[in-house]
Amino acid sequence: MTTLLTGGNGWVPSHILRRLARQGEHVISYDLMPPDDMLSDLLGELSGRVTFVEGDITDLERLRAVAHEHAVERIVHAAVITPRLQRERAEPARVIEVNLLGTVNVLEVARELPSFARMVYISSIAAWGGRADAAGPSEATPSAATTLYGITKHTSERFCQRYAELYGLDIVSLRPVSVYGPLERVTPGYEGATELREMLRLVAAGQPVLVNSLAGPFHDWTYVEDVAEAVERAWATPRLPQAVYTITQGRSYAIGEMLDAIQRAWPGMEYQVVPREQANFIVSGDADYPRPGNARMRADFGWVPSTPLEDGMREYVAWIRRYGPQ
Repeated sequence: MTTLLTGGNGWVPSHILRRLARQGEHVISYDLMPPDDMLSDLLGELSGRVTFVEGDITDLERLRAVAHEHAVERIVHAAVITPRLQRERAEPARVIEVNLLGTVNVLEVARELPSFARMVYISSIAAWGGRADAAGPSEATPSAATTLYGITKHTSERFCQRYAELYGLDIVSLRPVSVYGPLERVTPGYEGATELREMLRLVAAGQPVLVNSLAGPFHDWTYVEDVAEAVERAWATPRLPQAVYTITQGRSYAIGEMLDAIQRAWPGMEYQVVPREQANFIVSGDADYPRPGNARMRADFGWVPSTPLEDGMREYVAWIRRYGPQ
């Protein structure tokens, strides 16, 4: 069997790539970015089960040719631009083209493949667009997305559902929430960065982390390998009863808790709470609010994240110390 993984050389997709290769799957990683040393180190001997193809997700003819040449049967679509505000302002049309037209191109290829089995679309919590439900958002909560990223993620989910209805395709969308872990780095679609990487950038430079609060922003940090495992399960499980699932830790962490975890993994790291004007890393200080749950994942996959924060942070810090915070 052969799986096409779009954006496969990126941060989270790299871990998906490794998990599928471990299953003995032949994976086609279709990406604008060639594999770098960090990805090669992550894959190790599994690199022999991966075919790296350079290509743009908006190039339908190339995408189609690659899929047919390799007799693709399954697709994991992860190629996307995750823009910061500056990029969203600078090239909104490109963001929309990649995030929406790219999804349509993948769906067009999927419906043409003679042995197509299933597709997993990697969506995001951004499809909700904020605190849309005081009781905690669920997959059924209406979207209130306002950013191009969130709008395109939610719209792509709807495209997937409609193509599934029109052509009888087996498609599921997964929404990772807050991810952390190795290989978070700059790619053509992702400049980042998470709060954790930016704080670790200061630590790597030998500076104390000076924050104005130990409260928010609160995130339900989930280790990247657990996210990849959830995707692997969706890739392997046909005809799921739901069209959308949430990948989440199911609990939230304050900034102070994450700084404590970093400190335990990086002895000698220091942090302090200071007035806002003295901080070298400014946080919102917001209170926590209801988080999305993973009830659907538990019910239909039996999946919950298995990596304790201590273990995940230790692996992440080790990677940062080896490669730098990128």
